Amino acid sequence: MLFFLLFLVGVIVPFPKIAKQPQVPTAFSVTEHYARFVPTITSFALPLAKRDIVGLVQIIHVSIATTIATHALKWGLNNVVLFGRRLGERPNGSSKNMPSGHSSMVACALGFLVRRYGWVWLWFLPLAFMTMGARIFYNAHTIGALIAGFSVGILCVLFLTSRFK
Repeated sequence: MLFFLLFLVGVIVPFPKIAKQPQVPTAFSVTEHYARFVPTITSFALPLAKRDIVGLVQIIHVSIATTIATHALKWGLNNVVLFGRRLGERPNGSSKNMPSGHSSMVACALGFLVRRYGWVWLWFLPLAFMTMGARIFYNAHTIGALIAGFSVGILCVLFLTSRFK
């Protein structure tokens, strides 16, 4: 319920647009181009390393469900206008802003690792926030789209992942 409400907050609350940054800090640049893939690779590699076939099937299902849900919402919310703003408008002027695919996929990977293998995997949480911050610095998403995307990834994990025994 919490993540569903968080999704609604991302969609409804008119967060201010962040102005394009003149220069992207190195940490965000490295995250955008390289580090954001680490949780996703780990979420597939760990079930293989543990010979956890059920976990491997679950991460495949969760990844597919997250991708479908994200893109369906992007298309469905693209032309919706709330409080005088079009949800699909990105800060850089392009479309299909809501929800963020980068946020949903990093949340999917992080959520899977935590739900399946334990709280120790929360150490990837700063990387998830760095990924979302990079999307702001690159002027690719609004804050609401990032929050909504994160929620979509976590909701898919909650419905499709079980604990590892």
